[in-house]
Amino acid sequence: MYNIRLITLFFVSLLSACSSINDIPVENNQKNLDIATRNQQVSQLNSWTIVGKIAFIDSQNRQSASLHWQKNAVDQTESLNLSTLFGIKVLALTRQQDNFVLEVDGNLYNTADLDHLIYTLTDLDLPTRAMSHWLKGLAFLPTDKVDYHIKTQLPQSLISHYNNKNWLIKYSKYHHIGPFQLAKQLTIIQGDLRIKIVIHSWKV
Repeated sequence: MYNIRLITLFFVSLLSACSSINDIPVENNQKNLDIATRNQQVSQLNSWTIVGKIAFIDSQNRQSASLHWQKNAVDQTESLNLSTLFGIKVLALTRQQDNFVLEVDGNLYNTADLDHLIYTLTDLDLPTRAMSHWLKGLAFLPTDKVDYHIKTQLPQSLISHYNNKNWLIKYSKYHHIGPFQLAKQLTIIQGDLRIKIVIHSWKV
């Protein structure tokens, strides 16, 4: 029994160590990859999963949900799920190649203009196409402007004119996720709308 406990403690310690190695906070006084090298590296990260929380805040309402978003570049699939604290599904998005299917209130919708359909059905302004780049601190449009931290060389903010609207994305709490340096908190601002995302885990 004593040996079993030792073995168990060893594996728990080992798993904890592996977790900490793959998810370590980036220090603000730390010198990292130069901007061009980091952007090139992260632009090749096309298969990933994030799990966390998302909140939509404006002058009238505050809505929050659990977030699970997965992209797989190999088989060209994607899934995005938002659910309430009690597990009630807000929306579920699946993509296979160029076909998007959105489920809201038990009804299925096919679309090519995903952002417009999400807003029409849920009143949520969720720029999904651009967000898949913004999450990684990358420009989506050639006109997007990124401001970088002077020490870490990591994105601090990004300004974009997307879908005829001005967007500001602010980044914080970068972590080393495997070979990548990725933000675990970001705020997307458009007018009086704030979309706050807290990422509990990145899987790359």
